Amino acid sequence: LSEEVTNTLLENPDMVKLGGEKRRVTIMMSDLRGFTALADRLEPEQVVQILNAYFEVMVDVLLKYNATINEIIGDALLVIFGAPQAMPDRAGRAIACSIEMQNAMTKVNEQNRSHGLPEIEMGIGLNDVEVIVGNIGSSKRSKYGVVGSGVNMTSRIESYSVGGQILISDSVKKEAGDTLRIDEQRDVTPKGSEASIRIYEVGGISGKYNLALEKKDIDLVELVQA
Repeated sequence: LSEEVTNTLLENPDMVKLGGEKRRVTIMMSDLRGFTALADRLEPEQVVQILNAYFEVMVDVLLKYNATINEIIGDALLVIFGAPQAMPDRAGRAIACSIEMQNAMTKVNEQNRSHGLPEIEMGIGLNDVEVIVGNIGSSKRSKYGVVGSGVNMTSRIESYSVGGQILISDSVKKEAGDTLRIDEQRDVTPKGSEASIRIYEVGGISGKYNLALEKKDIDLVELVQA
């Protein structure tokens, strides 16, 4: 947790209820594209080196936006905006954080290249939904967690992304308002869902965040044969 959230919880311990509560939150799922196949070709030390350098940069960005990092699962992140601390601008904050995370991948890949390691790409999915949050576990090990079908749907949305993309649900688009730059939209039918949903590709956010995805320079290569 960020220092700001930690201090708030220390001052108001009742904010984290042991019994759990329903809360409207924006959920983020991020994942490295094709990393499992890449990991099979690398030495274990290289895999851990890539992941640790990647998470070092991403966690700094997440804490800057007061996100709650719920899980680190292999190369994936499950993050909550809006719990345990209420966040009126949770959707806009989550989108701004996602943009900054994608832009920070340039730094991650610069580090990888300097150590002779392959470049990596990340996809991000966002969903705004009501879930159950609370302390989950046993008397020996518990954590502040999130439960609900909206978590699975966030994972489904993220699975449609390619490297460098941020995909959001219709609920996130509505919650964020007219501050978004939408580059594309499409209807998909997620696994396990009977109905299709509309997802949007975000390229930027205006207003107080005023951020956009950085365009990557494409190096043109002259072909040997025309």
